[in-house]
Amino acid sequence: MNHHTQQLVLIDEAYNALPDMQDGFKDVAQLLFDMNAKGERQHRKPTPGGYPGLSVASAARYFTIKHLLNGWRNPDRYTVDDITSIRNEVLYAQAYAKRFNKQLQSWAIQYGCQIDQLDYSKLVK
Repeated sequence: MNHHTQQLVLIDEAYNALPDMQDGFKDVAQLLFDMNAKGERQHRKPTPGGYPGLSVASAARYFTIKHLLNGWRNPDRYTVDDITSIRNEVLYAQAYAKRFNKQLQSWAIQYGCQIDQLDYSKLVK
C-alpha cells in the first residue's frame, strides 16, 4: 500500500473510531462531517477538475478529525469574537471537543500524532 493510500486509510480509521458524541438527536461526527463536506464542495467550485487525490467525503472526514483534535488540544482558542473570521465548522468542532473532552481523550492520544502528519495540500494532489 502506497503512502497516500495509507493516509486515506488513517483518515477513515480515525473518523470511524471517534467516540459516540450526541447533541440531542444529532450525531456530532455526522454534523461536523456534513458541515465540512458543504465547505469542501464550496471550496472546489472554482476548480472544475477538482482534486483527484482526495474525494469530498475524505476531505470532510479529514477536516472533522483535524478540527476535533485541535479543539480537544486547545478548547478555548477561539471566542465569540472570532465568529466573523473563523469557519463555522472549526468553531463547532472546538465547542464539541470542549464538551466531549473526556470522551475524546483516548481517541486523541491514539490518533493525534498520526493526524498531525497529514497535510491537506499533499493529500489533494
